[in-house]
Amino acid sequence: MENAYIRFSRNHCTEREKNFMEQTAQKGKGKKIAGIVVNVILWIFVAFCVFVTVVVASANSNAKNVTEIGGKCYLNVLSDSMNAEKPEGVPEDKPSGFKKGDMLISKYIAEDDEAIDSLQVGDIITFEWDINGDGSLSKGEYNTHRIVEIERNGNEITSVTTRGDNTEYSKGQVEKVRRSSIIAVYTGKKAAGIGSVFMFLSSRLGFGLCILLPMAAFFIYEAVVFAKTLISVKNDGKKVISAADEEAIKQKAIEEYLRREKEKAEAQKTEEKGEDGENE
Repeated sequence: MENAYIRFSRNHCTEREKNFMEQTAQKGKGKKIAGIVVNVILWIFVAFCVFVTVVVASANSNAKNVTEIGGKCYLNVLSDSMNAEKPEGVPEDKPSGFKKGDMLISKYIAEDDEAIDSLQVGDIITFEWDINGDGSLSKGEYNTHRIVEIERNGNEITSVTTRGDNTEYSKGQVEKVRRSSIIAVYTGKKAAGIGSVFMFLSSRLGFGLCILLPMAAFFIYEAVVFAKTLISVKNDGKKVISAADEEAIKQKAIEEYLRREKEKAEAQKTEEKGEDGENE
């Protein structure tokens, strides 16, 4: 009976240990997958932050103080002056308008004489313009409208006349744009609604709150992970008792206890038999 109890205890403990190890392995696998997912998300965010930083910094890298990367301008739309159907008479190959909050992807041509001279009626250009009417051009003060007339001196464009597609907004007002004020020509590609986001991110509050602060938190997190990894590597050669090892030790302790109890019981039984023999 006692032998059966011991076998049952051993089998029971072994089964418990097996289940415990399986659960531990599953938890470890789940944590590993979660860690990988978190790291991927964090690095995507870092890439986005780097892109935003490059975009913001690139505004100071050219003569017109516009965001330009690889010959492309990324311009934020601040009004609905172009939010209308394409005007009649505009060729089909010319781009349609856009609305406030969009981000335009344009070709930077301010320093490309050939590209400027290739402009046509119907093209949409970005140019320096005194938006607030204070008599001077401030950094980032530009407009984006469609060319309705071109003046040339031979093959060279001297000036262009532009107007917004939204006549209700512009009320038919036109702009006489000098050649030297032309910045970019719209390619027809845009990111709807992204302009407003980048406008906020370009501000001091937005850049600090959405870029600098999360980046600082990210690097602190990575520093903690690195420190833990370093400690783990240093302790790699040392004996560390795992949960499974602890469970095995408990099992051995139980077995040892049962063995001693069995020996005591057998000794007591032998002693009782001896006493019975003497009494006879």
